[in-house]
Amino acid sequence: MNLPLTNTEIDLFHQHVDAAPGMLALDAGCGTGHWSRLLANTGLGVLGMDASPTALALARRQGSGPHLHYARHDFNAGPIPPSLQPGTFDLIICRNTLPYIDQHRFLADAARWLTPNGQLHLTIPLNRPDAPPPPPWAQGLTARETRSLGAGWQTRTDYPLGPDHVCIVLTGHTDHWPTA
Repeated sequence: MNLPLTNTEIDLFHQHVDAAPGMLALDAGCGTGHWSRLLANTGLGVLGMDASPTALALARRQGSGPHLHYARHDFNAGPIPPSLQPGTFDLIICRNTLPYIDQHRFLADAARWLTPNGQLHLTIPLNRPDAPPPPPWAQGLTARETRSLGAGWQTRTDYPLGPDHVCIVLTGHTDHWPTA
C-alpha cells in the first residue's frame, strides 16, 4: 500500500499546506527521507525522525545538511527527545506512518509540538472494505477510522490521493500548549 512520491502528490501538498522558507518541519516516520529532502530543498529546516536505523542510514547517505537532520525516535515507545519541544514546529508531516503508531498519542504530541498556527499533514493509506485484508507491512485505516481523526482541532481539510490514500491537514488544536 505504500505510495511512491509523485509530482502530483507534491503539487497537491503545496496547494493545501502553507510551507514557506524558514519554517521548521518534522517529518515523523521519515523512512529514507525523500519528503525530508524535498522540504529542505524548498528552504525549510527539517528534522526527519524514524524508528528504523536502517532507513535513517539510507536517508543520511542520500543527503543531509545544515537545514536537514535525522534522528532515531520510536513514536510509540520512546521517551520524547529534547528536540521535540512544545511549540517548535510550523509543520509536521506524517506520511503512511499513522497506521503503525499509537494514533491518539501521536496526535496529542503533534498538537503540543506545533506552533499556534502550525499544520499537521497526514497521508493515510486506506483499508477499503471491498479489498482483501492487507499484509502486515501495508496497513491502513478504514474510512471510519480516518473520519474520527481531527477531534480537538479547529480546522480539518481532506483531499484524496488516489483511490487508496487520503490526506488530512489539521490546524489549530483547541487545547493551548504553552511553549517552554
